[in-house]
Parts: sequence; C-alpha cells; structure tokens
Amino acid sequence: MSFFGKLDFNDLSDTDQAIYHYMSSNSDKIPYMRVREIANESHTSASSVMRFIRKLGYDSFSEFKSYFRVEQTPANTDEVFAAIKALNPDSFPRDLEATLLNISERILESENVIFFGMGSSGSMCEYAARRLAVLGCNSFALTDPTYPLMSKLKNTSDNMLVVLSVTGNTTEIVEIVNGFRRNDDTTIVAITSDVNSTLGKMADYVLDYRIEVQRVNKHEDLTSQLPCLFLIESLTNSLQRLLG
Repeated sequence: MSFFGKLDFNDLSDTDQAIYHYMSSNSDKIPYMRVREIANESHTSASSVMRFIRKLGYDSFSEFKSYFRVEQTPANTDEVFAAIKALNPDSFPRDLEATLLNISERILESENVIFFGMGSSGSMCEYAARRLAVLGCNSFALTDPTYPLMSKLKNTSDNMLVVLSVTGNTTEIVEIVNGFRRNDDTTIVAITSDVNSTLGKMADYVLDYRIEVQRVNKHEDLTSQLPCLFLIESLTNSLQRLLG
C-alpha cells in the first residue's frame, strides 16, 4: 500500500508493527477513525500512533488520512472493464452462429479433436480440450510443435485440428497445419484475429475476431485472450445443444 511509503520493517518496533498490521487490515475504516480509536483497536497508545504516522513522513494525522482516502478511491470503472470491449458483437463475424453450428456438427463426426497452439494460445488449448472432454469428445491439447502429430494420427480418420493463433502467421503453427492441409481425413478449424492470415487461408472453417495485438519488450505477447475464450465457450455451448 503506497500510503505507507517505503517502509523498512526492520526499523519498526513491536508497537509500530501492531499499528501497521491493524491499519493495513482495516484500510476501509482508517479514514473515518480518530487517533485514539486506532490506538484502542491496535492495543497501543495515541502517542504511539502519532509517532508511527510521523515515521511514515506525514506531519499530521489529517494529512495521513487525506492520502489514505485517495488510495481508497475505487479505480475508474471504464478502465477496469476496458477488456470487456473485446467482446463487443462487432468484434465477431455476423455468421458466427452458423459457423459454430457447422463446426459442432463436424465435431460429432470426428474421431479425435486436437487443439493446437503455442504460448498464451496453448493455455487456451488446454481449457478447450478439457471442455470438450467433459462433453464426451476424444479431445486433447497440443502445445509442442515438435510433437509427432502426423504419426500419432496415421491410422485414424475423421480428425479435427483446431488451431489457435492470434496472428495466424506463426511459422511453427503454419508448418504443422500445412502438413494436414490436403489430408481428407482432417478438418482444419482456425481461431485467429486475422481471417486473411496464412492460417486463415488454409483452414476449412475460421472463427475470427478483432483484437489489438499487444507486445511487451517486442516479442512477449500480452494480447487479450478473451475473444478466443468466448469462441471456445460458444463452440462448446453449441455442441452441448446438439447433444441435447
């Protein structure tokens, strides 16, 4: 809590620590309490509370409480819920429901459903595979591009490869999908932000969404996965309805 400043706990006495722990655990009450009330509740004295406040760098209890109130002011609601904007209906294609239904029908015909992705998308694959498994599908997640997927599916038919990629142009992703592109036994579904990406063009079905790609330190991905998560849940909901 920044209203305590750069507090060095090694310099605090047992009394100071008692006051600190009470204040930090009851931060919503402090702006409305008097010094003596804090002292009573922390089992210390009013003079000890004032010494602690001055040790924090405040000249008076009133000044300390004013900073406390600022810190307790709720964050701007628009900022907190900014991510929800990614789920605006305009962020998804108009024929989304029909596409979800078509994919759901193909899932029912599939022997295996493989969710493939890397990085943050890989984490979504684990979630998606689990949801389909709950509905009785033989689904699993693949996050390692070096895994011998082609060999594993060699003697199987009616497979579905659901590929998650924000950009749809990740080299490792494209290479794997390209190996299944002309395989009549495999249906390729892409979940990506770019329907015109390399992945989007190779897929039989595309679940696309609009999102601002965010990078940290040039290569680290901080792009929201909320649209992807929404599509995964919508797909499983569509499938569940077909199953009755």
